[in-house]
Amino acid sequence: MFLRDNTVFVPVKDPNLSKEKTPMPAQPPEQRIANYDEVALGYTEELAAAESARCLKCPARYCSETCPAHVPTTEFIAKVRAGDYQAAYELISEKNALPAITGRVCAQEKQCELNCTRGIRGESVSIGRLEAFVADWHAAHGKPLPCAAKNGIPVAVAGSGPAGLACADDLSRAGYDVTLFEAKDFMGGIPVYGIPGFVLPNAIVDRKLAELRAQGVGMKVGVKVGTDITVEELCSQYKAVFVATGASKPVLPGIPGETLPGVYTANEYLTAANVAHTPIPGKRVLVIGGGNTAIDAARCAIRSGSEQVTIVYRRSEAEMPARREEIAHAAEEGAALQLMAAPAEFTATDGVLSGLVCRRTVLTAPDYPGGRNGIAVTEEQFTLEADVAVLALGFTAEPIPGLKTNDKGCIVVDRDTLAASQDGAYAGGDAVTGANTLVHAMAAGKRAAAVIQERLG
Repeated sequence: MFLRDNTVFVPVKDPNLSKEKTPMPAQPPEQRIANYDEVALGYTEELAAAESARCLKCPARYCSETCPAHVPTTEFIAKVRAGDYQAAYELISEKNALPAITGRVCAQEKQCELNCTRGIRGESVSIGRLEAFVADWHAAHGKPLPCAAKNGIPVAVAGSGPAGLACADDLSRAGYDVTLFEAKDFMGGIPVYGIPGFVLPNAIVDRKLAELRAQGVGMKVGVKVGTDITVEELCSQYKAVFVATGASKPVLPGIPGETLPGVYTANEYLTAANVAHTPIPGKRVLVIGGGNTAIDAARCAIRSGSEQVTIVYRRSEAEMPARREEIAHAAEEGAALQLMAAPAEFTATDGVLSGLVCRRTVLTAPDYPGGRNGIAVTEEQFTLEADVAVLALGFTAEPIPGLKTNDKGCIVVDRDTLAASQDGAYAGGDAVTGANTLVHAMAAGKRAAAVIQERLG
């Protein structure tokens, strides 16, 4: 048998030849809509063994190649199959500082699982579920990864999202005195305030933060780098500074009525539910967007007791960038999809949101090879009633004073070294690329740590 690139394939002994992934136990829909507990209940050792046996140990390693962090997928899955979970965790950790998080929320179906050989005739190996299993096992039973003795060299990391956490983790393990700065009054970034607990429990992020504190990482909250303290000041106090402030500025549709009472950005809506634990109530809720953030907001609305929750998206379901599993979970929980609809205007009654006028769209050719289909807006229009609307159209980076940025607000860096315009400052993650996947940001943080270590010796 030959693989896609004509590599000769030698199958593993006694593989699990099931064409379907080993099912993940989950809360039933009627139970989970009444709580914020994690929906996916995780693999047991028996389930992990069954799923790991579906991996064929392809020599071409397509899965690792299409993972932004290049996790040695085949190797760690082989360790899972052998029952050596500590070794599996150590292999993952060489490339991924946040496996418990990425295993739950990473877009595996568009990355590592996309080119899995098992996916040619059936479903791919469930790499994400196995990664989460290994990380959870390690948290409960595993040995801590080794840390070098402290070298007394101070490094600052601005931003406690995936990129910042990954960079702080690698540097602290290498012996550097790392201090994390966070603009909000709590650590964790988007994984805490932007992802609901039923997808990613805050306890998972808290676990990582506790690990970093045990490694000696200092943490300062309520300090906005560029405003409360300048990058130049940080560079004068620390030997290196990594800026990973993310992309959290909401994209707005630019239509009439978007500032009406009752219209919220996804940040506002999800923060109220995830951090303040006071979800914004509404009988009829519209969520505009098709990504994971939109799906998360819709599922929060269902849990807040909303009678009708509708996701409005301008393309078809096939083009939705959200994970297929999350779309399915939202449908099971009662969210409706209003597809091929472009928001045109929010309407009001007595100065308060009452509905959304939409115009029908049709799909056109992709904007670029391999991209999603474009759209054309028709003259046909209709109105959806609502008393709450959530704008989940994506995010952009906010410029950091003192650092050169491009016309999109993203920090300009040297492609090879991640060096920013201020001497001693580096940047990576969404603050540089614009909104991207969590694993891309995490990989950028690890890369920055390597660059800083090389520079500081």
